[in-house]
Amino acid sequence: MNPIHKYYNRYKELKKDKGIVSDEQQILDLLQNDLSGLNNFFMTALGMSSLMLRLGAVIQVCRKFEKLDAQADLLFSRQLLDNLKEIMPSDSNWKTLWEVSAEDNYWKAPGLKSGNNESLLSRFVTFRNRFVHQQIQLSVDYLPQIAKAIELFNEMESLVSLFDKGELVLKNSQYFWKDADGEINLHPYFQIGVNENQPYIFQGVANNEKVHLLNTQFGDKIDQDPSDHINPLFEPIQQNLRNGAGQIFDHSSRIANYQSCFVGREKERGLLLDFCSSKEEQNIVTVKSPAGMGKGALMADLIEQLKGEKIQSLYHFCGAGLHNNLHAILYHLILQGKNSGYWKTESDEIARKLDRLPSKYIDTIHLFQQLVDENLKLVRNNKTGNIVIIIDALDEAQVASSQLKISDWFYSYNEKEEPETEWRSASNIRWVFTYRCAEDGAENFYKFPRMKQIAPIEEIQPLKGLSPDAAREAFSRFKVSDDFMEALIEKSEV
Repeated sequence: MNPIHKYYNRYKELKKDKGIVSDEQQILDLLQNDLSGLNNFFMTALGMSSLMLRLGAVIQVCRKFEKLDAQADLLFSRQLLDNLKEIMPSDSNWKTLWEVSAEDNYWKAPGLKSGNNESLLSRFVTFRNRFVHQQIQLSVDYLPQIAKAIELFNEMESLVSLFDKGELVLKNSQYFWKDADGEINLHPYFQIGVNENQPYIFQGVANNEKVHLLNTQFGDKIDQDPSDHINPLFEPIQQNLRNGAGQIFDHSSRIANYQSCFVGREKERGLLLDFCSSKEEQNIVTVKSPAGMGKGALMADLIEQLKGEKIQSLYHFCGAGLHNNLHAILYHLILQGKNSGYWKTESDEIARKLDRLPSKYIDTIHLFQQLVDENLKLVRNNKTGNIVIIIDALDEAQVASSQLKISDWFYSYNEKEEPETEWRSASNIRWVFTYRCAEDGAENFYKFPRMKQIAPIEEIQPLKGLSPDAAREAFSRFKVSDDFMEALIEKSEV
């Protein structure tokens, strides 16, 4: 039997037997007359919820890792190592891995932010940490918090349906998760114990000397030599990171390909260069259009023009896989700036963070804001004093990782990772975003902060097809027929 269902059945029995609901009067009665029964319920609810969190994360980590190629592994590998290998994992780490691994919408849902801007998983981890550290206790003084905890357990209880869609299968002494998508090997994160009804889940590596595995039924631990299976698993990952030399994405070929076919956008080029050279308060510009209008080629040309004008730039072209992830884009921009010498590194704190980038999305946002606000190094021949940040095909990032929003980058956050105030960069930071929109120029998913920051440039909002003169100029050397040219002009105006 799936160990989660053992906890779940026990949880349901206690809940029914004790008549546990989130009513404060009923909770008060239990506190006064059956404290041990209420405590048993809480321990079972915590065990069920924690096991669902950890096993769910393991299933998704293993599934995602099977799908990734060597280059795309880099971002995910860093997150995996930071959360499992180099520290003893807590529920907070498993929550992070759940969120960065979930690809199927059904599994994503518990990690998506809700109305109060916290996901179900985040709320559970916050409560568990407070309960374990006795900031919330089973006493009359904490009636409201206990009632909210019971409501939270009711929500966590619903996650059992995720594990009803598949089953744990034991083959050749290794566990697999089998569902409609096939079989995923969970070894060595999920292992057989003394008997198959008491599997053990990976708990962490202690000082590279011992691997701790936790009994999913009784909570006891066993130790293993990491060289048996954990170190061989992580060594290729670490080697990939070393070979990456700090650069996750290389867009040089794409820029070269775009440049080879760039034509007919002199007016749009001039308008964008004016924006990039300006110090106007409106420091965000959006280039939007239906697919195929040449947004990417326009950005590739802009990057080359900025080089010629000695204006510093950071850029990213969204593509397949983890190219779409806004977290990965932040990593790339930070590393690109580091490699280009754009960041001041006199501060030990900044140097340390640049050497070892934070794994959490919010921490990465904060680091980027800090670099832009306080640690930007302008090169001597950059007479504008500006730096241009370009992100092409933002819509692809939205499709692949809908829980991450570009507006996330424009907030300051508190310790609970809740947005508190809007963050606005100085006017010498010029932002250029491109994305697809409907033919009428409307978009339905981008809500940039402070819309007044967006510079209105009619010619690129939306970007239209090539003008007849530009189309004629582009094909003049091919000596095409008049009929062909007229058909081409008609097409280019679409």
